Amino acid sequence: MFLSKLQADISVQHFLVGLVKAPVFAFIIAAIGCLEGFKVSGSAESVGAHTTSSVVQSIFVVIVLDAVAALFFMEMRW
Repeated sequence: MFLSKLQADISVQHFLVGLVKAPVFAFIIAAIGCLEGFKVSGSAESVGAHTTSSVVQSIFVVIVLDAVAALFFMEMRW
């Protein structure tokens, strides 16, 4: 039942767009995490501050890039 409803409601194009966007977002999140990790100094407070910073930056960048991707794919009629 689930698979038949899934096939009926979601087109293959939407599925493929999701498969393309997911690794791109994962790479960007990993890059932000690594860049913030390199900034950590020798204290636990620094680890906490940079962890929080990387999470906030990742959320912001993913939201912005998802909006840009949505506009792009809408314009391309995908």
